[in-house]
Amino acid sequence: MSDTQLYLAIGIPSLLVILNIIQSNRLADKIDRLAEQQHKDALTLQGYMIPLHERMAVLETKRK
Repeated sequence: MSDTQLYLAIGIPSLLVILNIIQSNRLADKIDRLAEQQHKDALTLQGYMIPLHERMAVLETKRK
C-alpha cells in the first residue's frame, strides 16, 4: 500500500464523519426551532381555549 492510498483510506472516512457531524448539528438546530415554535403555538391555542372554556362553564351553570 502506498502512502497516497493510506492517506485516502484514512482521509475519506474521516471527512465523511466530519461532514455528518456538521449536518447533524444543523438538523438538531432545525428540530429545536421547530419544537420551540410548536410550543409557542400550543400556548397561543391554550390562551384562546381557556376563556372559551370558562364561558361555557358559566353558560352551563346558568342553564341548570
